[in-house]
Amino acid sequence: MTPRFAPLIGVLAATACSVTANSIVAIAVPWLVLERTGSAALAGLAGAAAIAPIVVAAVFGGALIDRIGKRRTSIIADVLSASAVAALPIADATVGLGVGLVLVLVAVGAVFDSPGAAAREALRPDVARAAGVPLARVNAWGEVAENTGYLAGPALAGLLLVVVGGFGTVWVAVGLFLLAVAVTAVLVPAHLSVRPEPEPYLRSVWAGVRFLLGDRTLRAITLTAAVIWLFLLPFETVVLNAYLNESGQVVAFGVILAAYAGGAIGGALAYGAVAHRVPTRVALVVALALAGLSLGAFALLPSVPVMVALALVAGVVTGPINPLCAVIVQSRTPERFRGRVIGSYTALALAAGPLGLLAFGPLVDTYGPAAGFAAIGGGLGLAAVVAGLARGLRGLGRPPRHA
Repeated sequence: MTPRFAPLIGVLAATACSVTANSIVAIAVPWLVLERTGSAALAGLAGAAAIAPIVVAAVFGGALIDRIGKRRTSIIADVLSASAVAALPIADATVGLGVGLVLVLVAVGAVFDSPGAAAREALRPDVARAAGVPLARVNAWGEVAENTGYLAGPALAGLLLVVVGGFGTVWVAVGLFLLAVAVTAVLVPAHLSVRPEPEPYLRSVWAGVRFLLGDRTLRAITLTAAVIWLFLLPFETVVLNAYLNESGQVVAFGVILAAYAGGAIGGALAYGAVAHRVPTRVALVVALALAGLSLGAFALLPSVPVMVALALVAGVVTGPINPLCAVIVQSRTPERFRGRVIGSYTALALAAGPLGLLAFGPLVDTYGPAAGFAAIGGGLGLAAVVAGLARGLRGLGRPPRHA
């Protein structure tokens, strides 16, 4: 490994370790609660506690990145996430672990996840420049690292829960968080990015939001991302879950999601290889349109093998979407604003997700899963229209071939 590639490898490896750890926690904690209480509602509440703080943490954590530095924020976030997760078995062995304490610790851990993820994303232009690799390709590789974690985490958690039990599984997640810390500390040099200039914290938060909303291109990509999350987040959490439970095919859930994640890895890699040949807006519109068609086809309620194939296709065509959006945000944002702008973008985009979850539950209860799948397909088609018509996204050329 040559020195110029070490920071890039460090950021990608830390991303994979941290996402895998979070994915393990997302499986293990509801399992622990269900095992202790026998209540599926409380288990679901434990899962929701890991999502609720993300929006607020993204805004305020983004400003923290620009205040103390990207590398330091990444390290601190993973240390604190590890501490919050480690507190679960420690509390159980000492003061006793009730459901209330579980919810608090999970929520505390989630607060740190968002700034850590934003810090690693904000580091991508720095490591791309150091390695001499095009930014679009680095973002594609970052998407691959994330999807690898999303794919490996649940599978590893399922195995560990059988072999070492709930708290043993939690300790593995702690180890992965600490491995992410070590990789970042060793491979990503402190001098890689510009040292932040101190400024009042709340002013820094507002400056990031103001910059994001004041730039026509950033406003357009944020609106597009919000529409995507509004319709995409309910796919697996609400609609697919409801259909497979209703039809008695719950065992297929993991296979379908694995196909989707595997396809997303392939799609992101393919985009990274050809990004410099395709205009950014065209690639985004086409990816969203194809995602709408492939996920909307679930409304036909086909057999499980066909759903697996559709999920694979959907993963391939959605794989480029996050790297495309990331390139736009990173390339439009000055170095000194990058952390807080990425945080604000993430928060505003993700804020639409809970609205989708709230809306799709009653929709599926009233009209059935087919209507939910159709709405998801139509919603992603709407996102394609928004991206195609947005004036702020016009004129976006091809990402550069070289860093």
